[in-house]
Amino acid sequence: MRLQLLAAASVGVAACFTFEPADFDVVTALLDVGVDVFQVPGLSDLVDRSWSNACSMACSTLQTIFGNGSVFMPGESDYQAFTNSYWSVQQASVDPRCVFRPAEARQVSALVLLSRLSQCPFAVKSGGHAAFAGASSIQGGITVSLSRFNQVSLSENKQSATIGPGNVWYDVYTALEPHQVTVIGGRVAGIGVGGLTLGGGISFFSNIYGWACDNVLSYTVVTASGTIITASPSEHQNLFWALRGGGNNFGIVTSFNVRAIPQGLMWGGGRFHLETEFPAVIDAYYNLGVNAAKDGNAAQILSFAYVQNTKLASAALQYAQPVANASILAEYMSIPAIGDTTQIRSLANLTQEFNASNPDGLRETYWAATFKLDRDFVAFIKDVFFEELVAIADAPALIPAATLQVITVPQLEHMAQNGGNALGLGTALGPLIVLNMNMMWSDAADDERVMTANANIVRRTGEEAEKRGLQDEYIYMNYASQYQDVVGGYGAANQERLRSVAKSYDPAGVWQKLQPGYFKLDGAPAKMQVGGK
Repeated sequence: MRLQLLAAASVGVAACFTFEPADFDVVTALLDVGVDVFQVPGLSDLVDRSWSNACSMACSTLQTIFGNGSVFMPGESDYQAFTNSYWSVQQASVDPRCVFRPAEARQVSALVLLSRLSQCPFAVKSGGHAAFAGASSIQGGITVSLSRFNQVSLSENKQSATIGPGNVWYDVYTALEPHQVTVIGGRVAGIGVGGLTLGGGISFFSNIYGWACDNVLSYTVVTASGTIITASPSEHQNLFWALRGGGNNFGIVTSFNVRAIPQGLMWGGGRFHLETEFPAVIDAYYNLGVNAAKDGNAAQILSFAYVQNTKLASAALQYAQPVANASILAEYMSIPAIGDTTQIRSLANLTQEFNASNPDGLRETYWAATFKLDRDFVAFIKDVFFEELVAIADAPALIPAATLQVITVPQLEHMAQNGGNALGLGTALGPLIVLNMNMMWSDAADDERVMTANANIVRRTGEEAEKRGLQDEYIYMNYASQYQDVVGGYGAANQERLRSVAKSYDPAGVWQKLQPGYFKLDGAPAKMQVGGK
């Protein structure tokens, strides 16, 4: 049963609270952050009527107030470099009217209020590692780059760290490494802090400490009214809960205060296996998943892939201590491998190895599904993946993988800390399989058939899981496609509570309407238009 009782009890509390006053006035709020609408040429015209070129006016206003260095316009080299910095070609192909790079939270407030005044939509980019267009970019609107929010500061007692959403995880880990501490964050060097943390955030250390969202102590948030607040277990508790998995639906987070943990060198890397070893690899994956509580230092990521006409299994293994022969990983290590990169190394170094398997410059798609952990069902997922791959194997530059992780019982137990998160997962559900379908290719002409293959894999595995009593509705946001309803997968009560929190802090629907990208509260970002469905 989902964790919905607490959520349901809290909906009424959120519903009776409204953060933004009924007589809220955008012009006055802008003046409070230092923007006098009537002193900016042409801007006052937006007060009483909308313009077809409102985004141009909003962009020019940002230039006037904050300087050309804070705004990139089409045709400029900085603009082109920014759009090219996205991970997937789909995102890099989006052309905003301008790119705004605020340097402090007050400037973010001005952006939000200018958007409300002009009704010019915007998107917010942390690391830009989502796969689909419009996730953190917006055609013809304002894309907000958080790159200047790149602080990493450790508390004097080394118990917490304040990190900005403009960082990627490699920079965070490198900054903390000399202090022999780290934080619970991403496993790929180039992933951004903001999106990963707000969507959940699986870590190498999640069996010991939980997910990234479960280790946030407080958020600094710019709300829809431009007000800058702190959300924590003692302040704005409902908003604090909602931000732990609720994505970009509640505000723009300008800093995360997170738990810091002791961490020196660790062990990790990848082992690669031919098809003859698949049964043994599946056994090892299953056994480590069900025995995770025996040694929380161990973690795993199992991928099935197709490389140069060869079926392969890749077992990415990690151990949180500098121990090369941990007994809990003995079953994995006994399987013959055709390649092995495991070694004692730093956390930052290990994320660089993961980054190498996530190259930029290709078309990308991610899909997610969740099932109860079952040994035979892992084999079924593998078989369906290779069956559906036949129809697209000839696509140029295709890099296909079915990646499997386990949401272990220890991870689920940690989700209850600090009042719980918004994901709707409880210990009674676990352990669980998280399936991440991930594919890269080069030619837009192959988009439809690649999407259809991925949709078929998710559909077929879901139907079979339903028959076997293994289906779970949870969809991990950070692996989901634009055709999936992530928030709906959190359960009806949690979804309703999230809507209630959003209404309390954002009665005008700014985050749903003016920031339309990524996963919203009421359905998938896009409808599937391929494969006849």
